[in-house]
Amino acid sequence: MQQPEEQRRLSLLIQRLYETVEDALGENLTGIYLHGSVAMGCFNWNTGDVDCLIVTAEPLGIAAKTAMIDTCLALQPLCPPKGLELSVVTKAVCENPQRSPAFEFHFSPLYVESYAQDPQGQLARMPRTDPDLIVHFSMVRSRGRALLGAPAKQVFAPIPRLWLLDSIQGDLEDAANYMEDQPVYYILNFCRALACLEDGQLLSKQEGGEWGLRHLPSEYRSLVEDALTAYAGGTFVDIRQYPVRQFIAEMWNHWKQGRADHTTGNGSEDQENMISN
Repeated sequence: MQQPEEQRRLSLLIQRLYETVEDALGENLTGIYLHGSVAMGCFNWNTGDVDCLIVTAEPLGIAAKTAMIDTCLALQPLCPPKGLELSVVTKAVCENPQRSPAFEFHFSPLYVESYAQDPQGQLARMPRTDPDLIVHFSMVRSRGRALLGAPAKQVFAPIPRLWLLDSIQGDLEDAANYMEDQPVYYILNFCRALACLEDGQLLSKQEGGEWGLRHLPSEYRSLVEDALTAYAGGTFVDIRQYPVRQFIAEMWNHWKQGRADHTTGNGSEDQENMISN
C-alpha cells in the first residue's frame, strides 16, 4: 500500500503529465491512458514505473515530437526511481493494430540522456514500430485508466491471442541474459505470463506473483514469496540463495509446453481468441 506522501507525489506527476501533454499536443490529442501497476491499483513508488499511452488524431510532426521530448524531460524530477514510460500512437493504429504497431513517439528511462544531449538524433534513430505495444494495448483495453478521452474499449481494438502471447514471449526470451540483474522482475513476469497463457488473465507483477503462489510447484513458494516482498518494499533479493536459473528454465519449458498444447488442443492460437478484455 502506498504511503500518503508517495500517493501525493504520484498524483502530482499524473496531474502534471496531463497538463503538459495537453499543452504539447493541443487539439491533436484525443486520449491519455494509464496502464500497468498505476492503473491496477498496486503501484509501488520505489519499484514501479508509470506507464502511459497517448492517442492522437493525426501523426506527429517534428515540432510536436520535440515538444514531447521537452515535456518528458521536464517531468523527470517528479518521476519515481523507475521512471516514466510513454508512447504516442494514432487513433487509427489503436483501431487497426498490426503485430508490431507503429508509434509516433516513445520515451523511457533508457532515452533520457540521449534525448537531453541529441534530441533530433535520437528521434532519427528511434524505430518506428514496437511489438511490445501489443501488450500495452491489451492492458489498456482490459484494465487501463483514462485520464482523457473515450473509454479504452471504444478506442483500442481487441488483440488476437496469438499476437499477445508472441509479444509476451519476446520479453520472456530475454530472461536468461538479464535475470541476474533483474531477478524480481523476471520471477514475477514469468508468473503473470503463465497466468495469461493458462487463465487468460492480464495481471500486474504483484498479482502475477500471487497467482504463482497458488498455481506453481510448492518448491518455488519461498522464491516467489521473497520476490513479492522485494517488489513491495524495494528490498534486494540475493539470487544466490535461490534456484533462480532452475526456476526460469522450468517456467520457460512450462510456457513452451503450454503454447504447444493450446495450438494442438482445442483450437489454434491463430483464431480470433481474445484474452479476457
